[in-house]
Amino acid sequence: MPISDEERAQRADDAQRIRHSTQLDGGRTSDAARAIQDKYVRGEIDAEELMRQTIALDSDQDGASP
Repeated sequence: MPISDEERAQRADDAQRIRHSTQLDGGRTSDAARAIQDKYVRGEIDAEELMRQTIALDSDQDGASP
């Protein structure tokens, strides 16, 4: 889905805020989560798919062995 430069910039700001919020909570956004966010910034997925993939990733990571 093609997006405008303005939309891309807004999405990049959104992704940066997500990453910053995670850092403030004492964590780091995983590489897999960053890859999903990057697809969103590039316009490859929409906000709904961003959330779906992020939730699925979190569910997968919660079930991972230590």
